Amino acid sequence: MLRTIPVSQLEVGMFIHSFEGSWFDNPFWRSRFLLTDHKQLERIVESGVEQVIINESRGTGLPTVSQTDVAPQPLEASERAPKRVAASQPPPAPGPRSYLRETPKPSFGRLSTRQRAAQAQKASRIINQSRAAVMNLFQDARLGNAVKGDEMAPLVSQISESVSIDPTIILNMARLKSEDEHSYLHSVAVCALMITLARKMGVPAAQMQEVGMAGLLHDVGKSSIPDSTGSDPGAREKAESAAVQNHPQRGHDILSSSKGVGDIALEVCLRHHEKMDGTGFPGGIRADNFSIFSRMCAICDDYDDLTASRPDRDALSASAALARMQAASGHYDKLILREFVDSLGILPVGSLVRLDRNELAVVLGESPSDYSAPIVRTFKSLDDNRRFESKDIDLGRTRSRKLVGLEDPADLGFYDWKMYSVQLMSKPFAA
Repeated sequence: MLRTIPVSQLEVGMFIHSFEGSWFDNPFWRSRFLLTDHKQLERIVESGVEQVIINESRGTGLPTVSQTDVAPQPLEASERAPKRVAASQPPPAPGPRSYLRETPKPSFGRLSTRQRAAQAQKASRIINQSRAAVMNLFQDARLGNAVKGDEMAPLVSQISESVSIDPTIILNMARLKSEDEHSYLHSVAVCALMITLARKMGVPAAQMQEVGMAGLLHDVGKSSIPDSTGSDPGAREKAESAAVQNHPQRGHDILSSSKGVGDIALEVCLRHHEKMDGTGFPGGIRADNFSIFSRMCAICDDYDDLTASRPDRDALSASAALARMQAASGHYDKLILREFVDSLGILPVGSLVRLDRNELAVVLGESPSDYSAPIVRTFKSLDDNRRFESKDIDLGRTRSRKLVGLEDPADLGFYDWKMYSVQLMSKPFAA
C-alpha cells in the first residue's frame, strides 16, 4: 500500500517508493529503495524534499525486498557503474505523474533578417571551431591520451549562448554536415540539443554547462571504432559491431582519466545507449539504474543520427524521426521525449493538434519553407463537434492560421487514434 508522508515522519526501515516534487530535488540515484541508515535519512532532509511516497507493504526484513532495492549508492559493480557517479542525480520514479519542473517554455525573441544573418555567421564560426576541437579530441582518444575537457568548456559556453538566442540557427547548420564530418559535428549537434532540452526541462543553471559538456563528449569512445578491418566485409562488420557495443565503456575509461570532466559527462558517456526496458548496452540495465541526463542524451543522440545522411540510408525528416522514436516502445523515457518534441517545436507525423478557430488537425509533415512548422490536415470543429471537408494547411507559409497546441487523442475521445490518423492521412496530399 502506497502512502504519502512528510519527510519529518520518515524512519529507517521504511521503503521509499518515490519522491514528491521535481526530480531534480531527489537526492538519490535510484527512485525506489529501502531506507537502511540515518545517513540516507539526513541526505533526504538536507535536500529540501518535503514529502515522499512510501510502500507500507515493504520494509526491513521482508523477503519481497530485492537486492536492487537496497542501498541506492553506489551502483553494483556488475552494472559497470561510472567511477564517479553523481550521487545527487537520481532517476525519475515511473508512472504517469511528470517528474519535471513546472517551468515556463523558453521564449526566443523574433530576430530581424539582419540579426539572424549575424547570428548565422557567429554559429558558422562556432561550428568550424568545434569541428577542429572535436577532431583533436578524437585524435587524442585514439592515441590513448587523456582528453582535455577543460579546453572544451569555452565551446560549450558559445554553443549555449547561440541556443539561448535561437536554437534553430546552430541546429540547422549542424544538420548540413557531410558524411565524413558526421562523427565530429554529431557531437556538436547533440551538445546543442542537450542544452535546448535542458532549458525546456528546467535543469538548474549551475548544471547547464556540464549537461552541454556531456553532449559534446558522449561519443568520445567511438575513436576506438576502426574505419575498416581488411577487405573481408564479414570481418569488418564483426569488428565494427564489437567496437560499437564497447564504445560507451571505452569512452568512460578515457574520460575517467581526464581533467575537466564532471560526473554528469562521465555517466552520460557510459549510459547513453541504455534503454528504459533494459535492452540497451553496455550494461543492459533498466531505467532505475541510469540518470535523467543519460535518458536525455539517448533521445538527442538518436534524433540527430536519424536526421543525418549516412552511407547506408537517407536522412529522415525531423517529424518522421520523432514519429519513429515515439513508436519505439521501451527505448526512451516518454516524459522526456515529450519535452524534447516540445523543445524543438517539431511535431511528429500523425500527431493530433488544435488550431485556432477551435479546429482539430492531423500533422502530415514539416513545412519545406520552415522545418519547425508543420503541414496539417484539418478534419473537425470542436465548436459544434462536427466533421467537415478536410483542408491541408502549410503553417510555414500560411501566417493567417495558428497552431494552438498538441492534444492527447484519448482526452478527446480518439481511443484508436493510430488507426484513425492513418485513415485521415490516406488521401493524396494536396497543399
